[in-house]
Amino acid sequence: MVKRIGALIFFGFLFSFLFFSACKKDRVPQDDYQNMDSFYSDNQEEEQELQVDSGSNGDCFVTAKKGTRICVTREELMDAGGNDIPSYPFQLKVIELYSVKDMILRKQPSTSGTTLLETSAEIKVRPFKDGNEAFLKQGRKYLMETDTISPIDNAMISYYGFDNGGVGDWTNSLTTIIPGFVDTLSSVVTTPAYYVLTPAATGYVSAAKIHPTAAQYTTIAISVTGTNTQNIEIYLSFAGFKGVTKIKNLVSIPVPIGEGVTLIAFGKKQNDDFVADKQNFVVAGGQQITLNMQVTSESGILALLATL
Repeated sequence: MVKRIGALIFFGFLFSFLFFSACKKDRVPQDDYQNMDSFYSDNQEEEQELQVDSGSNGDCFVTAKKGTRICVTREELMDAGGNDIPSYPFQLKVIELYSVKDMILRKQPSTSGTTLLETSAEIKVRPFKDGNEAFLKQGRKYLMETDTISPIDNAMISYYGFDNGGVGDWTNSLTTIIPGFVDTLSSVVTTPAYYVLTPAATGYVSAAKIHPTAAQYTTIAISVTGTNTQNIEIYLSFAGFKGVTKIKNLVSIPVPIGEGVTLIAFGKKQNDDFVADKQNFVVAGGQQITLNMQVTSESGILALLATL
């Protein structure tokens, strides 16, 4: 009897061991997505530094590496205390974002809140004197000519960029950025090949407009397995116009039904593998997209972004 009980106990332990071992083998560890800040900082478009040596009596234009021409004079500027900039030279720190890829890598989607914008280029200009940032005086503007852009749209107006929780946002009202600011100077003039802007504030500026459409709008919901999926970077680029929006927390802003789009998602897993997915589709009402994240490399993600 004792032997039979002992045998039952033994086989009971053996069964339990085999059962839990099988369950353990069947469990597949979930992907745990990591923060992508270092990817952005390693690959974003550089901030150039250009020196301005003379004012409007000479040739005040300086040209950045991607072709943007900028004219800012000493008389238009003041320091943080409201004092004149006493002398030349001074420096301009400039970021030029002409491609959708570069806009993504600087986290500068072409959206104003939850409104989709058509964009041309996004240019950031910040003056400095002796290492200290300077600003435009009230009632002053400077001159900017973009590089060659095609097509040109005479409906574009001035939009100004500001940070919104670590991601760029855009407004056509400077009072959003500078409370009480009265802007009568901002303008966008078209030429056959480029835009001429007169920004009334330093920082990011763009010739842009709200995307016009008679279509209904819908959000797009994203599905993906894993943990910390908020760290997956997801963007929608539009086939019919130059524009890009960032999808946050797996739900897009409202986008027009019937628009052809490219979705690009990228991330990094807990084992430091880079993963990405690219999908082309036409937006449909109440759309849900399931990501299929495949192992790639850092350069592979950059190559995907270059296709936008």
